[in-house]
Amino acid sequence: MMSLGCRATRLLGMLVGTALVLAAPNTAGGPGDAGTAGEGYTKDFEAFVQEVDRSYPFFDLKRIRKDWKLAKTRLAKRVRDCQADDEFLLVVLDAVRCLRDAHMSVRPRSGRIPETPKRYYPGLAFLPAEDRQVVLMHPPPGREATMKIGTVITKIDGKPAREFLEDRAAASWNEGGFFSSPQRARLFVYRIPLQGEKGDVHTLHYRDGGREKKVALGSDREVSGWPHTYNLPADLQRERGSFFFTRLPSGVGYMYWRRVDDTIGAGISRAVAAVPDAQGWIVDLRGNGGGGYDQALIDRMKGLPRPVAAILDAGCVSAGETVARDLATLADARLFGQPTAGSSTAKREWTFPSGIATVVFSTRSRSGIGGKPIEFNGIEPHVEVEAVPGEVLAGRNSEILRAEAHLLEQVRRAGSHPHRLR
Repeated sequence: MMSLGCRATRLLGMLVGTALVLAAPNTAGGPGDAGTAGEGYTKDFEAFVQEVDRSYPFFDLKRIRKDWKLAKTRLAKRVRDCQADDEFLLVVLDAVRCLRDAHMSVRPRSGRIPETPKRYYPGLAFLPAEDRQVVLMHPPPGREATMKIGTVITKIDGKPAREFLEDRAAASWNEGGFFSSPQRARLFVYRIPLQGEKGDVHTLHYRDGGREKKVALGSDREVSGWPHTYNLPADLQRERGSFFFTRLPSGVGYMYWRRVDDTIGAGISRAVAAVPDAQGWIVDLRGNGGGGYDQALIDRMKGLPRPVAAILDAGCVSAGETVARDLATLADARLFGQPTAGSSTAKREWTFPSGIATVVFSTRSRSGIGGKPIEFNGIEPHVEVEAVPGEVLAGRNSEILRAEAHLLEQVRRAGSHPHRLR
Protein backbone atom coordinates (compact mmCIF):
# COMPACT_ATOMS: atom_id res chain seq x y z
CA MET A 1 0.00 0.00 0.00
CA MET A 2 1.27 3.50 -0.81
CA SER A 3 2.35 5.99 1.83
CA LEU A 4 -0.25 8.48 3.03
CA GLY A 5 2.21 11.37 3.09
CA CYS A 6 0.43 13.14 0.21
CA ARG A 7 -0.51 15.95 2.57
CA ALA A 8 3.15 17.01 2.75
CA THR A 9 3.90 18.03 -0.83
CA ARG A 10 2.28 21.44 -1.09
CA LEU A 11 5.18 23.17 -2.82
CA LEU A 12 5.71 20.68 -5.62
CA GLY A 13 2.27 21.39 -7.01
CA MET A 14 3.32 25.00 -7.53
CA LEU A 15 6.58 23.93 -9.18
CA VAL A 16 4.90 21.86 -11.88
CA GLY A 17 2.84 24.79 -13.06
CA THR A 18 -0.62 23.96 -11.68
CA ALA A 19 -2.68 27.10 -11.14
CA LEU A 20 -3.56 26.96 -7.45
CA VAL A 21 -5.31 29.99 -5.97
CA LEU A 22 -6.29 29.78 -2.32
CA ALA A 23 -9.00 31.85 -0.67
CA ALA A 24 -8.48 34.32 2.15
CA PRO A 25 -10.00 33.55 5.57
CA ASN A 26 -13.79 33.39 5.49
CA THR A 27 -15.41 36.71 6.30
CA ALA A 28 -18.85 36.46 4.69
CA GLY A 29 -20.88 34.26 2.42
CA GLY A 30 -18.89 31.04 2.92
CA PRO A 31 -20.11 27.62 4.00
CA GLY A 32 -19.85 28.62 7.62
CA ASP A 33 -23.00 30.76 7.29
CA ALA A 34 -25.26 27.73 7.81
CA GLY A 35 -24.76 26.55 11.40
CA THR A 36 -21.15 26.30 12.54
CA ALA A 37 -18.25 26.72 10.14
CA GLY A 38 -17.24 23.11 10.68
CA GLU A 39 -20.68 21.83 9.66
CA GLY A 40 -20.65 23.89 6.46
CA TYR A 41 -17.19 22.74 5.47
CA THR A 42 -18.08 19.15 6.30
CA LYS A 43 -21.04 19.24 3.93
CA ASP A 44 -18.88 20.69 1.18
CA PHE A 45 -16.16 18.10 1.72
CA GLU A 46 -18.65 15.23 1.75
CA ALA A 47 -20.04 16.44 -1.58
CA PHE A 48 -16.51 16.68 -3.00
CA VAL A 49 -15.61 13.17 -1.83
CA GLN A 50 -18.81 11.77 -3.30
CA GLU A 51 -18.00 13.41 -6.63
CA VAL A 52 -14.47 12.02 -6.62
CA ASP A 53 -15.71 8.54 -5.71
CA ARG A 54 -18.33 8.70 -8.43
CA SER A 55 -16.38 10.15 -11.30
CA TYR A 56 -12.60 10.15 -10.89
CA PRO A 57 -11.45 7.83 -13.70
CA PHE A 58 -7.88 6.88 -12.75
CA PHE A 59 -7.98 5.08 -9.38
CA ASP A 60 -7.13 1.71 -10.86
CA LEU A 61 -4.75 3.02 -13.52
CA LYS A 62 -2.67 4.74 -10.85
CA ARG A 63 -3.29 2.05 -8.22
CA ILE A 64 -4.35 4.59 -5.60
CA ARG A 65 -7.84 3.39 -4.63
CA LYS A 66 -6.80 2.10 -1.17
CA ASP A 67 -4.67 5.18 -0.60
CA TRP A 68 -7.65 7.45 -1.37
CA LYS A 69 -9.98 5.47 0.88
CA LEU A 70 -7.70 6.02 3.88
CA ALA A 71 -6.83 9.60 2.94
CA LYS A 72 -10.41 10.84 2.69
CA THR A 73 -11.18 9.53 6.19
CA ARG A 74 -8.11 11.24 7.62
CA LEU A 75 -8.83 14.50 5.79
CA ALA A 76 -12.48 14.54 6.91
CA LYS A 77 -11.24 14.79 10.51
CA ARG A 78 -9.21 17.89 9.58
CA VAL A 79 -12.24 19.44 7.90
CA ARG A 80 -14.25 19.27 11.12
CA ASP A 81 -11.67 21.57 12.74
CA CYS A 82 -11.69 24.15 9.93
CA GLN A 83 -12.80 27.66 10.90
CA ALA A 84 -11.86 29.62 7.75
CA ASP A 85 -11.94 29.21 4.00
CA ASP A 86 -8.16 29.04 3.60
CA GLU A 87 -7.98 26.18 6.12
CA PHE A 88 -10.68 24.26 4.28
CA LEU A 89 -9.19 24.81 0.83
CA LEU A 90 -5.79 23.62 2.04
CA VAL A 91 -7.46 20.34 3.03
CA VAL A 92 -9.08 20.14 -0.41
CA LEU A 93 -5.70 20.69 -2.05
CA ASP A 94 -4.22 17.89 0.03
CA ALA A 95 -7.05 15.65 -1.14
CA VAL A 96 -6.31 16.55 -4.76
CA ARG A 97 -2.62 15.80 -4.21
CA CYS A 98 -3.57 12.30 -3.15
CA LEU A 99 -5.16 11.80 -6.58
CA ARG A 100 -1.83 12.59 -8.29
CA ASP A 101 -3.27 14.50 -11.21
CA ALA A 102 -1.40 17.36 -12.91
CA HIS A 103 -4.55 18.74 -14.54
CA MET A 104 -6.65 19.04 -11.39
CA SER A 105 -6.77 22.44 -9.70
CA VAL A 106 -8.86 24.42 -7.21
CA ARG A 107 -10.25 27.85 -8.09
CA PRO A 108 -11.72 29.77 -5.15
CA ARG A 109 -14.62 32.16 -5.56
CA SER A 110 -12.47 35.00 -4.23
CA GLY A 111 -9.42 35.54 -2.11
CA ARG A 112 -5.66 35.67 -2.20
CA ILE A 113 -2.77 33.25 -2.19
CA PRO A 114 -1.58 32.72 1.39
CA GLU A 115 2.08 32.78 2.22
CA THR A 116 3.82 29.53 1.28
CA PRO A 117 7.04 28.61 3.11
CA LYS A 118 9.95 29.07 0.75
CA ARG A 119 12.08 26.09 -0.16
CA TYR A 120 15.76 26.15 -1.01
CA TYR A 121 18.26 23.92 -2.78
CA PRO A 122 21.93 24.17 -3.88
CA GLY A 123 21.04 25.43 -7.37
CA LEU A 124 22.19 22.37 -9.32
CA ALA A 125 20.46 19.72 -11.42
CA PHE A 126 21.16 16.07 -12.25
CA LEU A 127 20.59 13.65 -15.09
CA PRO A 128 20.25 9.86 -14.81
CA ALA A 129 23.11 8.30 -16.75
CA GLU A 130 23.85 4.86 -18.14
CA ASP A 131 25.03 2.05 -15.84
CA ARG A 132 22.99 3.56 -12.95
CA GLN A 133 25.16 6.63 -12.77
CA VAL A 134 24.25 10.26 -12.17
CA VAL A 135 25.79 13.27 -13.93
CA LEU A 136 25.51 17.01 -13.49
CA MET A 137 23.07 18.68 -15.84
CA HIS A 138 23.54 22.10 -14.26
CA PRO A 139 26.56 22.83 -12.02
CA PRO A 140 26.23 24.59 -8.67
CA PRO A 141 26.65 28.36 -9.06
CA GLY A 142 30.28 29.40 -8.79
CA ARG A 143 31.64 25.89 -9.35
CA GLU A 144 31.32 25.64 -13.13
CA ALA A 145 35.10 25.40 -13.61
CA THR A 146 35.57 22.36 -11.37
CA MET A 147 32.16 20.68 -11.64
CA LYS A 148 31.30 20.75 -15.33
CA ILE A 149 28.18 19.52 -17.08
CA GLY A 150 28.60 15.75 -17.32
CA THR A 151 30.60 15.36 -14.10
CA VAL A 152 29.77 12.01 -12.52
CA ILE A 153 28.29 12.31 -9.02
CA THR A 154 29.14 9.18 -7.04
CA LYS A 155 27.58 9.90 -3.63
CA ILE A 156 25.03 12.27 -2.13
CA ASP A 157 25.06 12.65 1.65
CA GLY A 158 27.07 9.44 1.97
CA LYS A 159 24.75 7.28 -0.14
CA PRO A 160 25.32 6.11 -3.75
CA ALA A 161 23.96 8.95 -5.86
CA ARG A 162 21.62 6.91 -8.06
CA GLU A 163 20.17 5.04 -5.07
CA PHE A 164 19.72 8.31 -3.17
CA LEU A 165 17.78 9.98 -5.98
CA GLU A 166 15.69 6.96 -6.95
CA ASP A 167 14.63 6.49 -3.32
CA ARG A 168 13.58 10.12 -3.15
CA ALA A 169 11.70 9.79 -6.44
CA ALA A 170 9.72 6.81 -5.14
CA ALA A 171 8.95 8.67 -1.91
CA SER A 172 7.76 11.71 -3.86
CA TRP A 173 5.29 9.63 -5.87
CA ASN A 174 4.03 7.89 -2.75
CA GLU A 175 3.51 11.21 -0.97
CA GLY A 176 1.45 12.54 -3.86
CA GLY A 177 1.39 15.88 -5.62
CA PHE A 178 0.39 17.71 -8.75
CA PHE A 179 1.98 15.21 -11.10
CA SER A 180 0.29 12.29 -12.84
CA SER A 181 3.04 9.68 -12.98
CA PRO A 182 6.11 8.35 -11.18
CA GLN A 183 8.33 9.51 -14.04
CA ARG A 184 7.13 13.10 -13.65
CA ALA A 185 7.70 13.01 -9.88
CA ARG A 186 11.15 11.57 -10.55
CA LEU A 187 12.01 14.35 -12.99
CA PHE A 188 11.63 17.01 -10.31
CA VAL A 189 13.75 15.04 -7.85
CA TYR A 190 16.59 15.09 -10.39
CA ARG A 191 16.08 18.60 -11.75
CA ILE A 192 15.38 20.40 -8.44
CA PRO A 193 17.20 18.13 -5.99
CA LEU A 194 17.90 18.37 -2.27
CA GLN A 195 15.06 20.74 -1.44
CA GLY A 196 14.76 21.89 2.14
CA GLU A 197 15.33 24.77 4.51
CA LYS A 198 17.67 27.62 3.74
CA GLY A 199 21.13 26.80 5.04
CA ASP A 200 20.82 23.01 4.80
CA VAL A 201 24.16 21.50 3.80
CA HIS A 202 24.63 18.47 1.54
CA THR A 203 27.81 16.58 0.76
CA LEU A 204 28.52 15.41 -2.79
CA HIS A 205 31.28 13.09 -3.97
CA TYR A 206 32.21 13.47 -7.62
CA ARG A 207 34.83 12.34 -10.14
CA ASP A 208 37.49 14.74 -11.32
CA GLY A 209 39.65 12.91 -13.82
CA GLY A 210 40.84 9.79 -12.06
CA ARG A 211 40.24 11.15 -8.58
CA GLU A 212 37.17 11.33 -6.37
CA LYS A 213 36.57 14.64 -4.64
CA LYS A 214 34.13 15.86 -2.04
CA VAL A 215 32.26 19.15 -1.76
CA ALA A 216 29.79 20.56 0.74
CA LEU A 217 26.99 22.63 -0.82
CA GLY A 218 24.57 24.89 1.01
CA SER A 219 20.90 25.25 0.10
CA ASP A 220 20.93 28.97 -0.64
CA ARG A 221 18.91 29.15 -3.88
CA GLU A 222 15.16 29.62 -3.70
CA VAL A 223 13.32 26.97 -5.71
CA SER A 224 11.99 28.55 -8.90
CA GLY A 225 11.75 26.81 -12.26
CA TRP A 226 13.93 23.97 -13.47
CA PRO A 227 16.40 23.30 -16.30
CA HIS A 228 14.95 21.80 -19.48
CA THR A 229 17.98 21.09 -21.66
CA TYR A 230 21.69 20.42 -21.75
CA ASN A 231 24.36 20.74 -24.46
CA LEU A 232 22.02 21.80 -27.26
CA PRO A 233 23.47 22.33 -30.76
CA ALA A 234 25.21 25.62 -31.49
CA ASP A 235 23.78 28.35 -33.73
CA LEU A 236 20.11 27.62 -33.04
CA GLN A 237 17.83 29.94 -34.98
CA ARG A 238 14.60 31.04 -33.34
CA GLU A 239 11.08 31.35 -34.73
CA ARG A 240 9.62 33.71 -32.14
CA GLY A 241 9.17 32.16 -28.69
CA SER A 242 8.80 28.42 -28.94
CA PHE A 243 10.60 27.08 -32.00
CA PHE A 244 14.34 26.67 -32.61
CA PHE A 245 16.20 24.92 -35.41
CA THR A 246 19.60 24.35 -37.01
CA ARG A 247 21.50 22.08 -39.36
CA LEU A 248 23.84 19.67 -37.56
CA PRO A 249 27.35 19.19 -39.03
CA SER A 250 26.28 15.72 -40.21
CA GLY A 251 23.57 17.24 -42.41
CA VAL A 252 20.70 16.17 -40.13
CA GLY A 253 18.14 18.89 -39.39
CA TYR A 254 17.32 19.65 -35.76
CA MET A 255 14.22 21.32 -34.29
CA TYR A 256 13.49 22.11 -30.65
CA TRP A 257 9.83 22.75 -29.75
CA ARG A 258 9.63 24.40 -26.32
CA ARG A 259 5.83 24.63 -26.35
CA VAL A 260 3.00 23.67 -28.69
CA ASP A 261 1.64 26.94 -30.05
CA ASP A 262 1.16 28.92 -33.24
CA THR A 263 4.90 29.38 -33.76
CA ILE A 264 5.43 25.69 -34.52
CA GLY A 265 3.81 25.52 -37.95
CA ALA A 266 5.64 28.62 -39.19
CA GLY A 267 8.85 27.30 -37.65
CA ILE A 268 8.61 24.00 -39.49
CA SER A 269 8.12 25.81 -42.81
CA ARG A 270 11.08 28.09 -42.15
CA ALA A 271 13.35 25.24 -41.04
CA VAL A 272 12.54 22.97 -43.98
CA ALA A 273 13.08 25.85 -46.42
CA ALA A 274 16.38 26.78 -44.75
CA VAL A 275 17.73 23.21 -44.78
CA PRO A 276 16.23 21.67 -47.94
CA ASP A 277 18.85 18.93 -48.15
CA ALA A 278 18.52 17.78 -44.52
CA GLN A 279 19.42 14.16 -43.90
CA GLY A 280 16.23 13.69 -41.92
CA TRP A 281 14.89 15.72 -38.99
CA ILE A 282 15.18 15.46 -35.22
CA VAL A 283 12.27 16.98 -33.26
CA ASP A 284 13.35 17.57 -29.65
CA LEU A 285 10.34 17.62 -27.30
CA ARG A 286 12.21 17.46 -24.00
CA GLY A 287 10.76 19.95 -21.55
CA ASN A 288 7.85 20.77 -23.87
CA GLY A 289 5.29 22.51 -21.68
CA GLY A 290 2.22 21.64 -23.77
CA GLY A 291 -0.31 24.09 -25.17
CA GLY A 292 -2.63 23.28 -28.04
CA TYR A 293 -2.78 22.68 -31.78
CA ASP A 294 -5.16 22.19 -34.65
CA GLN A 295 -5.48 20.39 -37.97
CA ALA A 296 -3.00 22.75 -39.61
CA LEU A 297 -0.18 21.53 -37.39
CA ILE A 298 -1.27 17.93 -37.84
CA ASP A 299 -0.94 18.45 -41.59
CA ARG A 300 2.52 20.01 -41.15
CA MET A 301 3.64 17.01 -39.08
CA LYS A 302 2.34 14.63 -41.75
CA GLY A 303 4.39 16.52 -44.32
CA LEU A 304 7.70 16.50 -42.43
CA PRO A 305 10.47 15.26 -44.72
CA ARG A 306 11.47 11.72 -43.75
CA PRO A 307 13.12 10.18 -41.91
CA VAL A 308 12.07 11.70 -38.56
CA ALA A 309 13.21 11.06 -34.99
CA ALA A 310 11.80 12.64 -31.83
CA ILE A 311 13.38 12.97 -28.39
CA LEU A 312 11.23 12.69 -25.25
CA ASP A 313 11.48 13.03 -21.49
CA ALA A 314 9.14 13.46 -18.52
CA GLY A 315 9.36 17.22 -19.02
CA CYS A 316 7.20 16.75 -22.13
CA VAL A 317 3.64 17.18 -20.88
CA SER A 318 0.02 17.43 -22.05
CA ALA A 319 -0.19 18.61 -25.69
CA GLY A 320 3.52 17.86 -26.02
CA GLU A 321 2.64 14.22 -25.42
CA THR A 322 -0.06 14.11 -28.08
CA VAL A 323 2.42 15.73 -30.46
CA ALA A 324 4.87 12.92 -29.67
CA ARG A 325 2.12 10.42 -30.44
CA ASP A 326 1.26 12.16 -33.70
CA LEU A 327 4.87 12.34 -34.82
CA ALA A 328 5.16 8.59 -34.32
CA THR A 329 1.88 7.72 -36.02
CA LEU A 330 1.72 10.40 -38.74
CA ALA A 331 5.38 11.08 -39.51
CA ASP A 332 6.79 7.61 -38.79
CA ALA A 333 9.08 9.11 -36.17
CA ARG A 334 11.38 6.89 -34.15
CA LEU A 335 11.16 7.99 -30.48
CA PHE A 336 14.26 8.25 -28.28
CA GLY A 337 14.80 9.17 -24.64
CA GLN A 338 12.52 8.64 -21.63
CA PRO A 339 8.72 8.31 -21.17
CA THR A 340 6.77 11.56 -21.20
CA ALA A 341 4.97 13.05 -18.20
CA GLY A 342 1.78 10.97 -18.43
CA SER A 343 -0.47 14.04 -18.06
CA SER A 344 -2.89 14.41 -20.95
CA THR A 345 -6.61 14.53 -20.16
CA ALA A 346 -9.94 16.07 -21.06
CA LYS A 347 -11.33 18.20 -18.21
CA ARG A 348 -14.54 19.56 -16.68
CA GLU A 349 -15.46 21.82 -13.75
CA TRP A 350 -17.34 21.02 -10.54
CA THR A 351 -18.40 23.58 -7.92
CA PHE A 352 -18.86 23.03 -4.18
CA PRO A 353 -22.50 23.30 -2.99
CA SER A 354 -21.68 26.48 -1.05
CA GLY A 355 -19.94 28.00 -4.08
CA ILE A 356 -16.70 28.47 -2.14
CA ALA A 357 -14.60 27.15 -5.03
CA THR A 358 -14.59 25.24 -8.29
CA VAL A 359 -12.48 22.14 -8.90
CA VAL A 360 -11.16 21.25 -12.34
CA PHE A 361 -11.56 17.49 -12.77
CA SER A 362 -9.96 15.16 -15.28
CA THR A 363 -12.59 13.11 -17.08
CA ARG A 364 -10.67 10.82 -19.41
CA SER A 365 -7.20 10.23 -20.74
CA ARG A 366 -6.25 11.05 -24.28
CA SER A 367 -5.13 8.01 -26.23
CA GLY A 368 -1.52 7.28 -26.92
CA ILE A 369 0.13 4.96 -29.40
CA GLY A 370 -1.98 1.86 -29.94
CA GLY A 371 -4.81 3.31 -27.83
CA LYS A 372 -2.90 3.06 -24.53
CA PRO A 373 -3.90 5.88 -22.15
CA ILE A 374 -1.38 8.70 -22.01
CA GLU A 375 -2.38 9.56 -18.43
CA PHE A 376 0.05 7.90 -15.99
CA ASN A 377 1.78 5.89 -18.76
CA GLY A 378 3.09 8.71 -20.90
CA ILE A 379 4.38 8.12 -24.41
CA GLU A 380 7.13 5.53 -24.23
CA PRO A 381 10.18 5.84 -26.50
CA HIS A 382 11.07 3.14 -28.99
CA VAL A 383 14.67 3.44 -27.77
CA GLU A 384 15.31 4.34 -24.14
CA VAL A 385 18.35 6.59 -23.77
CA GLU A 386 20.17 7.82 -20.69
CA ALA A 387 23.05 10.26 -20.67
CA VAL A 388 26.52 8.89 -21.42
CA PRO A 389 28.92 10.65 -19.01
CA GLY A 390 31.85 10.93 -21.41
CA GLU A 391 29.65 12.39 -24.14
CA VAL A 392 28.03 14.93 -21.83
CA LEU A 393 31.38 15.97 -20.34
CA ALA A 394 32.67 16.53 -23.89
CA GLY A 395 29.78 18.93 -24.59
CA ARG A 396 27.66 16.46 -26.56
CA ASN A 397 24.03 15.47 -26.09
CA SER A 398 23.54 11.71 -25.82
CA GLU A 399 19.90 11.64 -26.96
CA ILE A 400 20.66 13.81 -30.00
CA LEU A 401 23.61 11.57 -30.89
CA ARG A 402 21.43 8.43 -30.80
CA ALA A 403 18.67 10.04 -32.88
CA GLU A 404 21.19 11.45 -35.36
CA ALA A 405 22.85 8.07 -35.84
CA HIS A 406 19.47 6.47 -36.49
CA LEU A 407 18.54 9.01 -39.16
CA LEU A 408 21.86 8.73 -40.95
CA GLU A 409 21.54 4.95 -40.98
CA GLN A 410 18.02 5.24 -42.43
CA VAL A 411 19.28 7.49 -45.21
CA ARG A 412 22.22 5.18 -45.92
CA ARG A 413 19.92 2.18 -46.18
CA ALA A 414 17.47 3.98 -48.39
CA GLY A 415 20.25 4.96 -50.77
CA SER A 416 18.22 7.90 -51.98
CA HIS A 417 17.24 11.42 -51.04
CA PRO A 418 15.58 11.41 -47.60
CA HIS A 419 12.52 13.27 -48.93
CA ARG A 420 11.56 10.08 -50.74
CA LEU A 421 11.56 8.04 -47.52
CA ARG A 422 7.79 7.79 -47.12
